[in-house]
Amino acid sequence: MTGTTEQGAKCRKCHRALRSATSVALGIGPRCAAIEAAFDGLDDRQQDKAREAVEDGAVIPTSREGVAMVVSEDGESVHLVSVDGQCSCPHGVRRISATAKTCWHPGAVRLAF
Repeated sequence: MTGTTEQGAKCRKCHRALRSATSVALGIGPRCAAIEAAFDGLDDRQQDKAREAVEDGAVIPTSREGVAMVVSEDGESVHLVSVDGQCSCPHGVRRISATAKTCWHPGAVRLAF
Protein backbone atom coordinates (compact mmCIF):
# COMPACT_ATOMS: atom_id res chain seq x y z
CA MET A 1 0.00 0.00 0.00
CA THR A 2 1.24 3.47 -0.86
CA GLY A 3 2.12 5.77 2.05
CA THR A 4 2.37 3.07 4.70
CA THR A 5 5.47 1.81 6.45
CA GLU A 6 6.32 -1.13 8.63
CA GLN A 7 5.05 -0.48 12.15
CA GLY A 8 7.88 0.28 14.57
CA ALA A 9 10.73 0.42 12.04
CA LYS A 10 13.69 2.37 13.49
CA CYS A 11 16.78 3.98 11.96
CA ARG A 12 19.86 1.85 12.56
CA LYS A 13 21.89 4.97 13.46
CA CYS A 14 19.67 7.29 15.52
CA HIS A 15 16.86 4.85 16.36
CA ARG A 16 14.13 7.29 15.38
CA ALA A 17 10.97 5.99 13.76
CA LEU A 18 11.22 5.60 9.99
CA ARG A 19 8.30 7.03 8.07
CA SER A 20 8.88 6.44 4.37
CA ALA A 21 8.81 3.08 2.65
CA THR A 22 12.25 3.79 1.17
CA SER A 23 13.75 4.52 4.61
CA VAL A 24 12.17 1.38 6.04
CA ALA A 25 13.59 -0.68 3.19
CA LEU A 26 17.07 0.81 3.68
CA GLY A 27 16.87 0.68 7.48
CA ILE A 28 18.12 4.25 7.78
CA GLY A 29 16.60 7.73 7.62
CA PRO A 30 17.61 10.29 4.99
CA ARG A 31 19.65 12.50 7.34
CA CYS A 32 21.56 9.57 8.84
CA ALA A 33 22.15 8.19 5.34
CA ALA A 34 23.59 11.55 4.26
CA ILE A 35 25.90 11.66 7.28
CA GLU A 36 26.98 8.07 6.64
CA ALA A 37 27.77 8.95 3.01
CA ALA A 38 29.65 12.10 4.04
CA PHE A 39 31.85 10.11 6.41
CA ASP A 40 32.40 7.09 4.17
CA GLY A 41 36.10 6.25 4.23
CA LEU A 42 36.97 8.62 7.10
CA ASP A 43 38.33 7.38 10.40
CA ASP A 44 36.87 8.53 13.75
CA ARG A 45 39.40 11.36 14.12
CA GLN A 46 38.62 12.71 10.65
CA GLN A 47 34.88 12.47 11.32
CA ASP A 48 35.34 14.51 14.51
CA LYS A 49 37.31 17.17 12.60
CA ALA A 50 34.61 17.38 9.93
CA ARG A 51 31.84 17.74 12.54
CA GLU A 52 33.83 20.40 14.39
CA ALA A 53 34.41 22.38 11.18
CA VAL A 54 30.68 22.44 10.44
CA GLU A 55 29.80 23.36 14.03
CA ASP A 56 32.41 26.16 14.06
CA GLY A 57 31.19 27.64 10.78
CA ALA A 58 34.48 26.81 9.03
CA VAL A 59 32.66 25.54 5.93
CA ILE A 60 31.80 28.55 3.77
CA PRO A 61 29.63 28.02 0.66
CA THR A 62 30.76 29.59 -2.60
CA SER A 63 28.70 30.67 -5.60
CA ARG A 64 29.53 27.33 -7.24
CA GLU A 65 27.12 24.53 -6.44
CA GLY A 66 28.69 21.79 -4.31
CA VAL A 67 31.87 23.80 -3.68
CA ALA A 68 32.89 25.44 -0.42
CA MET A 69 35.88 26.98 1.27
CA VAL A 70 37.03 25.23 4.43
CA VAL A 71 39.14 27.10 6.95
CA SER A 72 42.09 25.04 8.19
CA GLU A 73 42.30 23.91 11.81
CA ASP A 74 44.90 26.55 12.60
CA GLY A 75 42.84 29.27 10.91
CA GLU A 76 45.80 30.23 8.73
CA SER A 77 44.66 28.88 5.37
CA VAL A 78 41.50 28.20 3.40
CA HIS A 79 41.02 25.18 1.14
CA LEU A 80 38.69 24.95 -1.84
CA VAL A 81 36.70 21.73 -1.51
CA SER A 82 33.92 20.08 -3.50
CA VAL A 83 31.37 17.48 -2.51
CA ASP A 84 32.86 15.10 -5.11
CA GLY A 85 36.09 14.81 -3.09
CA GLN A 86 38.31 17.42 -4.73
CA CYS A 87 40.34 19.37 -2.15
CA SER A 88 43.14 21.91 -2.46
CA CYS A 89 44.81 21.01 0.85
CA PRO A 90 48.23 19.30 0.66
CA HIS A 91 46.72 15.86 1.44
CA GLY A 92 43.86 16.35 -1.02
CA VAL A 93 46.22 17.32 -3.84
CA ARG A 94 48.25 14.12 -3.28
CA ARG A 95 45.27 11.74 -3.17
CA ILE A 96 45.42 8.64 -5.33
CA SER A 97 42.02 8.99 -7.01
CA ALA A 98 38.97 11.25 -7.01
CA THR A 99 37.07 8.76 -4.86
CA ALA A 100 39.82 8.16 -2.28
CA LYS A 101 39.43 10.46 0.71
CA THR A 102 42.81 11.32 2.15
CA CYS A 103 41.61 14.35 4.10
CA TRP A 104 38.53 15.21 6.13
CA HIS A 105 37.57 18.39 4.22
CA PRO A 106 35.22 16.74 1.66
CA GLY A 107 33.39 15.04 4.53
CA ALA A 108 32.82 18.42 6.18
CA VAL A 109 31.50 19.92 2.93
CA ARG A 110 29.18 16.96 2.33
CA LEU A 111 27.94 17.19 5.90
CA ALA A 112 27.33 20.94 5.60
CA PHE A 113 25.39 20.59 2.33
